[in-house]
Amino acid sequence: MSRKHANTAIPEAVRWFHRFRIRGPTALAPDESAEWARWSADKSHQAAFQEAEQLWERLRHLNGGAPPTQQELDSDGYDPERSISEWLAQTKHKKAGR
Repeated sequence: MSRKHANTAIPEAVRWFHRFRIRGPTALAPDESAEWARWSADKSHQAAFQEAEQLWERLRHLNGGAPPTQQELDSDGYDPERSISEWLAQTKHKKAGR
């Protein structure tokens, strides 16, 4: 099984996870409960849902720190239109030329 094929259930798993996190599993309407039962009957869907749960748990424990100040954002030279590797190569090139 290719990696791309294995990840096809993840977006739907994340939607279900978010739905449960916000409303709780007992707050689903009967049609949603039936939809969940059909979707989660597939083992690959169950695995994707578990991945979403595990990722949420890992992310909850990160200390995000303070967001950047406007001054820091203004001085950031990264152009999101370029790849990070391209930007890093340009940055290294500029430093080497000093």
